[in-house]
Amino acid sequence: MNTSRVTTRQIVFFLSINTLMTAAVFAWMLSGGGDSMPLVMLMMWIPAISTFITLAVYREPLSSLGWRPGRFRYLVESYTLPIMVAVVAYGLVWMTGFADVYVDEVTTYRWAGMLGFDLPVHPVVGIASKMIWGFLLISFFVLGEEIGWSGFLVPKLLKVASVPLTSLIIGLYWTVWHLPAFVGGIYGNGASLWIAVPGVTVVFVAVSMMRTVLVAKSGSLWTGTLLHLSHNTVLMGIFFDLTRKTDAAKILVSESGLITGLVYAVFAITFWRFNSNIEEGPRVSRE
Repeated sequence: MNTSRVTTRQIVFFLSINTLMTAAVFAWMLSGGGDSMPLVMLMMWIPAISTFITLAVYREPLSSLGWRPGRFRYLVESYTLPIMVAVVAYGLVWMTGFADVYVDEVTTYRWAGMLGFDLPVHPVVGIASKMIWGFLLISFFVLGEEIGWSGFLVPKLLKVASVPLTSLIIGLYWTVWHLPAFVGGIYGNGASLWIAVPGVTVVFVAVSMMRTVLVAKSGSLWTGTLLHLSHNTVLMGIFFDLTRKTDAAKILVSESGLITGLVYAVFAITFWRFNSNIEEGPRVSRE
């Protein structure tokens, strides 16, 4: 059978069962289940569960998901790219006066208390505590998503599509996958939907392009996992916590911010152009 046809069938099968299971969990959450920790964990592990089912149906090994870490430089790039975006995006908002720097929240981080510090702590200690302890605690949640996105979907799509098209498909699907949480008010930073949805769409497509490039270069799902972890912990977490929550801040920064999306897009396109050679030859190596 034609390899491209089989790959397309695998992609459609994965997206179908992932969508069905996601809809079921969101229906549960929005009908009274709430956003309890077990339900959030289940939600974030649906892409991994969908991947395991797809591999079992098509008789492919778990080893095909890219468990090796790959080159260290790609792991460093994965972690630092969201931090660079955060510095530029939030820096622009702070310097232009749309929102002020606000340190009270990070000085009372529970992460610092969990490390044995008396609260409040110095802002540097608070930030470091979340970058260490918070990063470790959410890593299991994020891994559930990235087994699906970085381990399965990116490599499969790259067999039948270009880097930009792969990034666009996953970014748009990722947005739709989160959309019920935005509509239901269990996700987001309080911005109006007409701002949050376009903003998060641009952000997710841009992050998706970075993920696609990193996974294609490294052959490892851990690059996508580190990118996602850094995005959640630093850009969406620490930097937003360092920002006074004005109406402008809710519109311009965090995960659905318009400035965040613009800066992410510039970084993502630049990063892709500097790595444009990945479209030549085998796109993803699992060696």
